Amino acid sequence: MLTLLGISCQKPQKETVVEQAKVDYGQMVNPFIGTSNEGNTHPGAMSPWGMTAAAPHNKDFRSRTDNPAIYEYGNPFIYSFASVNLSGIGCPVAGSIPIRVSRGDFNWSVDSFKSSYDQEKTYPGYYGVQLIDHRVEAEMTVTTRTTRFKFTAADDSEPLNIFLDLGSNLSHIKTGEAKKLAGQTIVGYQVDGEFCGVNKQTKIFYALQVEGQPSSLQLVEEAQAVDKEMVEGAKAGALFTFDPKQDKEVEVKIGISFVSAENALANLKAEQKALAFEDIKAAVGEQWNKMLGRIDIEGGAVNDRTVFYTALYHSILLPQVINDVNGDYPDREVNKVGNTEGKYTRYSTYSLWDTYRTVHPLLALVYPEEQRDMTISLVEMYKAWGWIPKWELFGYDTYCMVGDPALPVIADTYMKGITDFDVETALEGMVKSATTRENNPIRPGIKYYLDLGYLPMDDRGGDRKDFSFTNGIVWGPVSTTLEYNFSDFGIAQVAKALGKEELYQQFYKQSHSFVNLYDRETTFFRPKNKDGSWLTPYNPLDRFWDVRWKKSGGPGYVEGNAWQYAFFVPHAMDTLQQIMGEEVFASKLHQMFSEKHFDMTNEPDITFPFLFNYINGQERSTQQYVREVAEKNFFNAHNGIPGNDDAGTLSAWLVFADLGIFPDAPGIPTYQLSTPKFKKATIKLPDYVYGGKTLVIEKSAEVGRYFNRVEFADGTPVDGYSVDHQALLKGGGLKYEKRSSL
Repeated sequence: MLTLLGISCQKPQKETVVEQAKVDYGQMVNPFIGTSNEGNTHPGAMSPWGMTAAAPHNKDFRSRTDNPAIYEYGNPFIYSFASVNLSGIGCPVAGSIPIRVSRGDFNWSVDSFKSSYDQEKTYPGYYGVQLIDHRVEAEMTVTTRTTRFKFTAADDSEPLNIFLDLGSNLSHIKTGEAKKLAGQTIVGYQVDGEFCGVNKQTKIFYALQVEGQPSSLQLVEEAQAVDKEMVEGAKAGALFTFDPKQDKEVEVKIGISFVSAENALANLKAEQKALAFEDIKAAVGEQWNKMLGRIDIEGGAVNDRTVFYTALYHSILLPQVINDVNGDYPDREVNKVGNTEGKYTRYSTYSLWDTYRTVHPLLALVYPEEQRDMTISLVEMYKAWGWIPKWELFGYDTYCMVGDPALPVIADTYMKGITDFDVETALEGMVKSATTRENNPIRPGIKYYLDLGYLPMDDRGGDRKDFSFTNGIVWGPVSTTLEYNFSDFGIAQVAKALGKEELYQQFYKQSHSFVNLYDRETTFFRPKNKDGSWLTPYNPLDRFWDVRWKKSGGPGYVEGNAWQYAFFVPHAMDTLQQIMGEEVFASKLHQMFSEKHFDMTNEPDITFPFLFNYINGQERSTQQYVREVAEKNFFNAHNGIPGNDDAGTLSAWLVFADLGIFPDAPGIPTYQLSTPKFKKATIKLPDYVYGGKTLVIEKSAEVGRYFNRVEFADGTPVDGYSVDHQALLKGGGLKYEKRSSL
């Protein structure tokens, strides 16, 4: 037998089928991306849309903080590990049920718990680190509603302390309760509240158990160990002390609930059962692999694939599951406990002003089952509360940000073919928030909006210096008018789909009232007073300050200036071109980028690179700027997100940009086309709604940064540089080409 280069040259044997190695999509995720540069992500262990997150705190949160990040890359010490942590949020929240580790005698002081650290390991569903000063390895993983920690002492020279510290979290409220139960079980709650200055609070309930035999278990109150069965307050907690000679490895299991400690314990029993740490880690890893594997990409450098899958990972963290295993969920606006009765999964934590733009359209395409249940959750909130929420958190509305941002989500979901929710009731709630003149918590200033067609600068319901999200003051009258317009268009879309022509006409007209704020002299949407006069003096570059804080936006604008809102009428590009004039529209859009007015760190203008597709013959500029913006702002490093990820909004933008399709106007089921990043992307759609179809998006070898022809996967040419959602599904995907003959 002759063997060449390891190949045996002999009579062929019966063919053996070799199973292709399974792709581990989780290994292509770098959870450290976004942990600096105000990205506000963290490297902890999470599950897709999970209630819990086991994550390190490398800051001390016993004192008040205005920074929403629980972890910032490069900070020298780890202080604790907590079980409820949110990713990419703009105000301090959660960081709850923190566990602190120390060696030797217990000491309440922060310095006794903090430790330098190294050898961090993280991937979806797992985080591990060496606590150098404590000589302890800390590892953690999660289920949907529980966390699991493993602490391994490197030596037996000193006792190992595991301390539940109820006086530490991101919330501006520092207090909680701990109660002993039989079997080394501690139950209770920690209070969270005052999110973004909103005077509301909630209890986050927990049930904590340890694996091992502590030499002592004591409750702590007023910073001292006490002989009591229950403690409460800002200096309260529970202290487990272990002898490493007997228990070198200690595991802590924590169940979470937003309803009760009993439910937290039930969640713990149901989801962790008798599973070992490694079993839980493997299960959540497989969960991530399944969800990330909905999109398979080919080609591109290793770093490019890492950036893409990390962005997809960050896009499917929020909203989060809020109902317990028995279906209970908190309905704090009406002070009740609701139950899903097994009909849907209840979600919470809707950063809607951000996420309606990219996150929810991504979910509607790739994860429609979850998007359906998120929409059902919004409608059920309306049924119970009387209002579709604006920025819902842990069972109550914080009313944060501006506009009426749930409406584009509902409209987009329905227009994408996800229709098995109570759309008639949804439309009722949408109309209510758009027409109620008095005591409307969702749309401050609505009377002027309905009467004048815009929100005036000189009567906003109060003094800007006294601004809060709940006292009726309008933040950024220009921006808020444009947001109301877009939400009204969502109403029009749903009304039209349901055959309600009169309602459609009413809200379609209302959605175009932005024409009242367009100033032909400056070619900007400009603040206007009640009497119809323009705000004077006026500087479209001014972004200091409207309300809230110095950089909160120029007069009339929210978190930006006139440039960031110059094209923010995503539902009415044709009308905007008419009132601007096509030449002004085109030149101003080019000026947006040439003079560097575009801001990828915030939401209002993130659609703008795609708008050249609306200018015949200038589609190449969309292809140029989308790729330039993506490559400049997103990369495989801790500062690889350009700003606050805003519950996955910026990350979802990158996912769409890399795929080469972008939903520039949620509620209009159309994608703008730009150059795909990768040679091929295969989107594996679920059976629900999409019948298990596969969409293949690929580009020919000739396509570098630019293309000039697109075909559906079935060979049918695409007309122009946008594609309808249903046509994309029917055509089976897209192929981008560059032909010299065109």
